[in-house]
Amino acid sequence: MGTRLLKYKQHRFYYLLIALLLTIVIGPLIVEFRILRIVFDVTLSLIFVFGCFAVSQKKYVPWVAVVLSIPMLLSVWIGYFGLDIPHLTLIGRVSGIAYFALVAGIILTFVFTVRTVTWEVISAALVVYLLFGAMWGFAYGVIESLQPASFSFPDILLEQDDSGFMYYSFITLTTVGYGDITPMTGVARSFSMLEGIVGQTYMAVLVARLVGMHVAGAENK
Repeated sequence: MGTRLLKYKQHRFYYLLIALLLTIVIGPLIVEFRILRIVFDVTLSLIFVFGCFAVSQKKYVPWVAVVLSIPMLLSVWIGYFGLDIPHLTLIGRVSGIAYFALVAGIILTFVFTVRTVTWEVISAALVVYLLFGAMWGFAYGVIESLQPASFSFPDILLEQDDSGFMYYSFITLTTVGYGDITPMTGVARSFSMLEGIVGQTYMAVLVARLVGMHVAGAENK
């Protein structure tokens, strides 16, 4: 049991990275294949589970992550049981933002404190980048909940849910900007621009950091 736990801790970022990538891939497919909704919710839930393990080496942090993930998990799964709790979706999204910010901050500290470039460090760096996208996706959901019609959606997206906001977030994070979803209010535009800036700045700083560590490691050898 101890050996398995140690092995998992060594690959904790890999599992979180896989869950994030699956969520990104499955999200847009829900429009054509509604049956994938439960798969999307499962992978989204796995992000919260694996994220708690990813920060498990920090004292007390995993418990804070668990507390923050509970409202989001409830908002995701309570609908399958025919229950309806007012404002639970909004509360879940807010807790999701706090959760992603916490986990991303802890992992980012790890990335910028290690001295050697390994696959674990690269995976952790990619996880932070994807967590930024997930965090902004929930933020857009909060903005839409508090100020309806903040985004203009195409007719094919009948439901303005987490999968739609996740799609828009990652398109904005990578500065692709297809234009199918458009921010219509000042707050929505501000958050969209901020995400684009953060995404590009993070990648530039990250590449410089990894190259610097690699060169320093080569010189030491």
